[in-house]
Amino acid sequence: MRFKSLPVPPAFAMARLIAGILLLSSLIPAEALACACGCSVFDVGSSALLPKEGDHGGAVYFEWDQSNQNQNWSGVHSAPAANNGDKHIQTDWYVAGLNYMFNRDWGVMVRIPTANRAFTTDTDFGGPPAIETFHVSPLGDIEITGMYTGFSSDMSKGIIFGLKLPTGNYTAPGFDRDTQIGSGSTDLILGGFWRGMITGDNAWQYFAQTKLLQPLLTHSAYDSDVGGPADYRPGMQIDTAIGVTYNNWYNVGPFDKIAPLLQVIVSHRQPDSGAAADPTDSGFDRIFISPGIDFTKVIDDPHNNTFKLYGDIEIPVYQRANGNQLVAPFLSKIVAAYTF
Repeated sequence: MRFKSLPVPPAFAMARLIAGILLLSSLIPAEALACACGCSVFDVGSSALLPKEGDHGGAVYFEWDQSNQNQNWSGVHSAPAANNGDKHIQTDWYVAGLNYMFNRDWGVMVRIPTANRAFTTDTDFGGPPAIETFHVSPLGDIEITGMYTGFSSDMSKGIIFGLKLPTGNYTAPGFDRDTQIGSGSTDLILGGFWRGMITGDNAWQYFAQTKLLQPLLTHSAYDSDVGGPADYRPGMQIDTAIGVTYNNWYNVGPFDKIAPLLQVIVSHRQPDSGAAADPTDSGFDRIFISPGIDFTKVIDDPHNNTFKLYGDIEIPVYQRANGNQLVAPFLSKIVAAYTF
């Protein structure tokens, strides 16, 4: 595999692409989705699995994401735990994925998540404390998206579009709709990516990614507070990452290349709506600083077979939560991928 330099796209053009995607998201009605913990933030950051110049075929990967929501947050500050009936949400996401390029212009991406979640809550909040912990380990919401990379010969920019399907469990006992693994909605996915050189020797590169999830259809489920079927519409979420990678560290130990990076990830989620929702205590804005590192080992250069290992940690530097919500002190992600 040859690590090629990328041409420098004009800075104003990158800003225009990102601004266009953000503008598109603002024109879509303000009712929608993602998981209540804001887990779609794991889907942006790093350019490890994005197509590179000359790529063909595909990549299979396994991803492990972890979130330990153990702090109550209100507005822009931590708040007493007594103000929130939910006490703790521990989630491990396990994602099997496939990216495949049919040619230099068109590709497809499939993400199949499963999860292991423990949810601790006061089932009689406002009365005598009744703390219980519930567990669920189901299939999550599968995502199927197309990818177009024909804007430039080096495949350095592209758009994604597709659907998130309501395959995840949204009726697990003991869980509120906003803490279920599945959203119960079919969502439109829109996004884009861009990468390029900062220095002419290809040592420093930049990248940007953004992803919007907006539901098109929702499903009602029985709600004990309502005493019957109730609608739930999770809030629209958009996540954007902008980062810098050092791309000139070759032949380190058993790896052909190691690429450290630093990125800023911004997330916005609108409040949930519907009879089964809690609009007062949902919706947020978050900014993360995220250092990461990408390892590459060439297995078979002529056939483009490589092994990649990527990891990062996402540390919040700003959080604004409506009402009272559980937040995590940090998020973590590890991805192992094989290209073919």
